[in-house]
Amino acid sequence: MEIDENDPILNIGLAAKKLNIAVPTMRMYEKAGLIIPYRNETGRRYYSFSDLKRISFIRKLIKKESMNLAGIRRLMALLPCWKLKPCSATAKLNCPAYHDCRTICWLSPNTACHESSRSCRECPVYRQSCDSTDIFKSLLNQPND
Repeated sequence: MEIDENDPILNIGLAAKKLNIAVPTMRMYEKAGLIIPYRNETGRRYYSFSDLKRISFIRKLIKKESMNLAGIRRLMALLPCWKLKPCSATAKLNCPAYHDCRTICWLSPNTACHESSRSCRECPVYRQSCDSTDIFKSLLNQPND
């Protein structure tokens, strides 16, 4: 059996140990809306290798770029989600994430994704938001629709 990088296989303690950070730090990132751990039926948090890369990116922004959590949230909110997952013109115009560049789309209530019961963990916007700063650069340099 092959393990996909998005399979949630590490509990919070093992994930924190692998990243050499404290469990409360992982919870703080979750509370800030920067990570969305998988939760099983009893509420235990599990992380994938993709989640670990995401947390490492967040740590890099904090340590090397001197950003705080609010700054990282703001940076992610600038990501034009409608370019990563094409939405219809109507959905885009009715979506609060399209009009509000202060809130990360997966934290915005009443988005088209929330209305269709899509999981933010599975969304390409959430998954790609920490893959590389090159994504931010290329998307932000494109003209708006």
